[in-house]
Amino acid sequence: MVSKFEDKIEDLANEIREQVNRLSVDNFITFLHTADIVERYVDIEMQKVGINRTHFSLLNHLIVLGGRATPTELSKRVFRSKHAITRAVDTLVKEGLVIREGIGEDRRNRKVVITTKGLDFVREMVPVREEIGSRIISPLNETEAKQLSSILKRLRRHMVSLMTET
Repeated sequence: MVSKFEDKIEDLANEIREQVNRLSVDNFITFLHTADIVERYVDIEMQKVGINRTHFSLLNHLIVLGGRATPTELSKRVFRSKHAITRAVDTLVKEGLVIREGIGEDRRNRKVVITTKGLDFVREMVPVREEIGSRIISPLNETEAKQLSSILKRLRRHMVSLMTET
């Protein structure tokens, strides 16, 4: 005899199987799985050059923001908690890639500033980033790659707007 728990599992499994037949759910699940795989692949490749995605992203955002930003600004840009940003900045300071700089008289207000060593490191990473991106996109022809770029940018803008609504 099948238990009520096993019945619940089977009912839920059937519901999930039916959902996958809907394009929006199938795309959602496929997107999540693909994002997980891409993130893992990028983590592996970044480890080879001695950095993680968060640290690399922080350095890139610092450059885009003119070389300096508050931890709060960085937190919003890389979608990480302030605590995670503090830990990441601590590591980058130890590696000499950034420094903390006071703002005015209040010692609690600080900006994170990229160093010359940090700039040099990011410059060295340009071909690495190019290679990783090329390998990931290599199954697509140029037209498909352009379409994917357009679609991902639209999705990113949409997701950011959804996040600001909540």
